[in-house]
Amino acid sequence: FHSIIRTLLPSYRVIELERAIVNISTVIKCIKQHAADAISTLQKEVDSLSHAVIQNRIALNFILAAQGSVRTIVNTSCCSYVDQSEKIKKDLD
Repeated sequence: FHSIIRTLLPSYRVIELERAIVNISTVIKCIKQHAADAISTLQKEVDSLSHAVIQNRIALNFILAAQGSVRTIVNTSCCSYVDQSEKIKKDLD
């Protein structure tokens, strides 16, 4: 049946393709929104975890300071955390 309609109405194929494009576009928008929501949720967890890590580092520094020099025990190297949350929020918008 569809093949007969396609031969009689060549524009029918174009209409089918347009509908397919609209459907694909809708699915892509939905996937994008779900991905953005997931990334946003993960970023909130990272923010929360980074605050806990900073609190633990402060507590560790107090303990190490009570035992002597913090730099001597930890060595001269230090860890750093670069907060990218604002960039991630901007990229999601």
